Amino acid sequence: MATTPTDRVTMLARRLRVDIDTATYPASQYQQLRGIYELNPIIEPRVQDDETYDDEGWLREATTGGQWRIELKFKHSTGSDGETLDPVQAFLREKFLAAVATDVRSGEIGVMLYDREGRATGYEWEGRAYVKSWARDNNAVGDTEGISITLQGQGPLQQITNPLADLTPVVTGLSPSTGAESGGDLVNIYGRHFMGASAVNFGSDPAGDFTVVSDSHIVAAAPPGSGVVSVRVTTAAGQSADTAADDYTYV
Repeated sequence: MATTPTDRVTMLARRLRVDIDTATYPASQYQQLRGIYELNPIIEPRVQDDETYDDEGWLREATTGGQWRIELKFKHSTGSDGETLDPVQAFLREKFLAAVATDVRSGEIGVMLYDREGRATGYEWEGRAYVKSWARDNNAVGDTEGISITLQGQGPLQQITNPLADLTPVVTGLSPSTGAESGGDLVNIYGRHFMGASAVNFGSDPAGDFTVVSDSHIVAAAPPGSGVVSVRVTTAAGQSADTAADDYTYV
């Protein structure tokens, strides 16, 4: 008798990706945290005892809220020079030290979690968090250096659409968002899906010049103009939608 082919494929643990917002609010510049080898996102209800005499000694709990965290491990990394620390890992370390030295609010960061293949799997989240713990796991002579951290959620966790599901560029912020009417000011454009950008427009006018720094960062020279215009990025996937985040004001 012929065997029946399997009709399922088990999901791989490595499919999830974590991005960290390394910009200063209200700008936003998410960059991938690389080197992760263990990842455990956790959402839990926050409860308290709610039993009464009517429960005859049996435990009853009531949900009073929720909490979330991401426990992960990554390989501590440098650049090819062996000295320069991976920039996102170094950023997380700085934020951890800031939370320890002053207040957790000074160490807050934006965190995004999603499937790296663009699928909708229920793990598409975004929220604010701080680095609650930082520990070296592997430090023997023959070990590569492993780091364990906990990203503790601060406030609500929002369900998002997987940012890789649609590769149309998105502009999430400008710095600066104002410039001279004569043009020529360099503007940092933040967002996602910028790789392969073929055009950057300030209103109907093309940027004097632009450089794609990364998938989430473009530097463009503003052309001459007046009033408030929308900064739009165009790639093979389309043009970014007009939102309040892309408004550029000539002064």
